[in-house]
Amino acid sequence: SCAILALATVFVGHAEAQIVRREVTDGMYGQLAYGMATAVYQVPMMFLVAICGLVPLYAVAAWPWESLPTVWLVFGTFLVAFEMAAQLFSLDGKVLFGLLNFQNLWFTSFIFSGIFVTREDVIWPLRIFTYILPFGWGTRSFFWALFHDWGVDGSGGFSGTAPCDPSLPGCFSDAVRGSPGTGFFCPGLPAVECWGDVGPRILDSIGSVYRILTSENTLAADLGYLVAIAAAFKALYLLRLASLLRLRAVPRRPPAALPPLDGPQRQTLLTVNDVVAPPSPLLAAAGRGLRFAFSDCSFAIQVRPAGGGSCARKSETRYLLRDVSASVSSGEVLAV
Repeated sequence: SCAILALATVFVGHAEAQIVRREVTDGMYGQLAYGMATAVYQVPMMFLVAICGLVPLYAVAAWPWESLPTVWLVFGTFLVAFEMAAQLFSLDGKVLFGLLNFQNLWFTSFIFSGIFVTREDVIWPLRIFTYILPFGWGTRSFFWALFHDWGVDGSGGFSGTAPCDPSLPGCFSDAVRGSPGTGFFCPGLPAVECWGDVGPRILDSIGSVYRILTSENTLAADLGYLVAIAAAFKALYLLRLASLLRLRAVPRRPPAALPPLDGPQRQTLLTVNDVVAPPSPLLAAAGRGLRFAFSDCSFAIQVRPAGGGSCARKSETRYLLRDVSASVSSGEVLAV
């Protein structure tokens, strides 16, 4: 499935997230604005990827082009759901963990899609995966949109079948066309390989083995589930991004009373002493100007404790400057 290619989104999104966290912290834009902006280009891009994958497939497999718009709608929405999931995992602390977590989500969605085991046969609480993951909803409507109207109007159907009397052995009843007295069989093929001559019959025949497929129209419900899943992943992404931003070490003013230093506690003060205004340009040109001096200066910020993880609530004081004293005269450069 093309959805697994969203691994690239995890990799690129992880690098982008570092930039976004810094820019949101700096006040360049808000996280909600960023989330809406990404959705604006993510959705059209996924539909572009979908049509780029479907057109060659239709051309090579000779699928009926009239089904392309509906198949495109289902497949594009399916890719959007996985794209939002990939964006969520791009916020993992390590990009490798994000890649593995998304790959695990894809395989879990595939296993619990209903292709191998029906939803009713999955025990709780594992059955929840059959509802909250997109693979099953997308697969059912994808094949329904592709097959549901092939040959129903009597204008076509699949070659390789022939009419027969359904009362005879090896003849399958076909009431799809409204003629219950007719049937079909596949000359030269065993019965297990004979699925039918029209789309709905094929869906029901294959559905007897893979029960996720059916001739019943569930398009609206499946699209609703896919949109809801995509929106849920997007909301989780914004919530997790907000959580990471709250835990980010943002420089702020030191507290009124700093914790004790190595010796007696001293105030964090910035003083200018020995400031002498040059009495004349001549003296300034001679190098006798201002002298800027400071002593016992400290500056501290609040940061998350090392090894505390993203769930750490308490912060600790970290000193960027501690008991620094220096002076600089006019015409000199001082770096701290």
